[in-house]
Amino acid sequence: MDKNEFFEILPKTAMITKCCFEGADIVIYTKSKDFFLNGQKEVKEIVSRVHKRIIIKPDEAIMLNEKDAQKKLKEIIPQKAGVEDILFEKIFGTVIIRCQKPGIVIGKNGDIFAKIKKEIFWMPVVQRIIKEASPIVNKARDIVHNDRDYRFKFLNEIGEKIQLNKGPKKEWVRLSFLGGSREVGRSCLLLQTKESRVLLDCGVGQATENINPYIDAPEFNIDELDAIIVSHAHIDHSGFVPYLYEYGYKGPVYCTLPTRDIMTLLQLDIFDINKREGKQKLYSIKSIKEQIKHSITLDYNEVCDITGDMRIVFQNAGHILGSSQTHIHIGEGLYNLLYTGDINSSSWLFDRVYTDFNRIEGLIMESTYGGQEDITPTKQDAENMLLENILNTIKRRGKLLIPSFGVGRAQEVMLILSKILPDAKINIPVYLDGMIWDVTKIHITYPEFLSKQIQEKIFRNENPFENPMFLNVQTKNQRQEVIDEDKSSIIIATSGMVNGGPIMEYLRKMIGDERHTLAFVGYQAESTLGAKIQSGANEIPLETTKGEIKYTPVKIQVVTIRGISGHANRSELTNYLCNLRQTPNKIMFNHGERGKSLNLSSYTHKQFKIDTCVPRNLDSIRLI
Repeated sequence: MDKNEFFEILPKTAMITKCCFEGADIVIYTKSKDFFLNGQKEVKEIVSRVHKRIIIKPDEAIMLNEKDAQKKLKEIIPQKAGVEDILFEKIFGTVIIRCQKPGIVIGKNGDIFAKIKKEIFWMPVVQRIIKEASPIVNKARDIVHNDRDYRFKFLNEIGEKIQLNKGPKKEWVRLSFLGGSREVGRSCLLLQTKESRVLLDCGVGQATENINPYIDAPEFNIDELDAIIVSHAHIDHSGFVPYLYEYGYKGPVYCTLPTRDIMTLLQLDIFDINKREGKQKLYSIKSIKEQIKHSITLDYNEVCDITGDMRIVFQNAGHILGSSQTHIHIGEGLYNLLYTGDINSSSWLFDRVYTDFNRIEGLIMESTYGGQEDITPTKQDAENMLLENILNTIKRRGKLLIPSFGVGRAQEVMLILSKILPDAKINIPVYLDGMIWDVTKIHITYPEFLSKQIQEKIFRNENPFENPMFLNVQTKNQRQEVIDEDKSSIIIATSGMVNGGPIMEYLRKMIGDERHTLAFVGYQAESTLGAKIQSGANEIPLETTKGEIKYTPVKIQVVTIRGISGHANRSELTNYLCNLRQTPNKIMFNHGERGKSLNLSSYTHKQFKIDTCVPRNLDSIRLI
């Protein structure tokens, strides 16, 4: 169906002046005020025919002028909503309302939202603003707003490329593993059909060697790439995406809103670290901005065509804020592929990982903790273990140092501490160093991606992340004051694998003092400094303030608090498979050390009597 045919089936009274795309959505602009307000009922039948969402927006002819519209908005929206900014995007027919309490702007059963449309004839878009908001969130939003003319053209071109009529498709699907196979890090997979080329994640490695994905593989051609899907913001899944924009990619990157903002923060951090340490920069700031400009953000359970023969749906992965499993429907019922990304079934932050998929023929599944020995304690046991080490450290008049990923793990630990410290009547400060403070602000900005329990607390003004026990460390001088402070405290600092960041400064000053405790709460990749310390090294190489490498004895108490991982353990991975509505025909395990992945693959094959494999990097598999 082309545009002319589409116009023919629209109601004649709709007074449609323009029809275009916003990505996979069809947008029709109308001069009829009645159709703008009530037309969605009339297009329901058309939606069922074209299998695309149709959005009705106002033509400029009926939109109230911006000055009067702004005045009306101030009259309509209750003051307690905390409106901080109103931005008009005439090209999209939308007005962006940035406020502290979006629920008030929407109103009970959407009544205020409907009144806004009726009074000013603009399409309202509500964005949450929080006190001391993360500058990254504001910057990303401003880039999208300031480049609205480009975005309008870009989104329409994407929609034109996807097309209304899919047409016949050749029946083959091929998957190439460009990173993250038999290793943890640099996740990158290329999904190919006759029509499409799509990347599933594009990350960098955590070790010192082989950090980039194999984009020099013969099957990868950046000029043929249709789309990138980013499952979540961790650098081993998103850190190489700006590189592709640096070298000419102009297509979309699909992710959730929190993923867009957090991966931007992490990428900027890598850029700053490389610049500071004189290392080669993979990409420029401009390329990170290009990534934001080309992002198409989706909510969970939102169906979206991304190419002529691929349709995706994101579902909760339970791993970090905005993390997604990607269900890919290929062709007209030809093949259904599920890419888990990283998943977790026992988070303090999120609801349980989603498993209610209708159809799955192929499954790409992580195996970080897939080894036979990877059975972790319960959440209660993890809390007790952490509390025990806090009490022991306080008895020694020491400090508890926690190396943590800035995204996910730090916020999990914060939630646990906000519960167990008051219960145990322990009154000591908890210092947050690195990007943890900014990332936590992003969590508060998008509460709809948190568990229902935490959402309710935030909406009741009982935000656990704003507990006064948490203190932000921003400067080197403050860091030194925390180290020198003659009292016990808890310090959570990046990076989680002790391979850079502020944790190194704390470690240099504290590693030789047996009063202190170094508590690992997350995965330590092979060959990282964290893995060496965790495995019991008596001395480790540390860079001195003069830039020299010195082997330093490890006297600090080293413990591992298991059960706070962002990844599902062996039994949880198995339970995940049991809970899927449909058992896949084929499971491909990735994102795990070789032995763990092979062990889980063998066990799954025997237990479920299905085809399993553990591909190597640069392997390709024909799925159909």
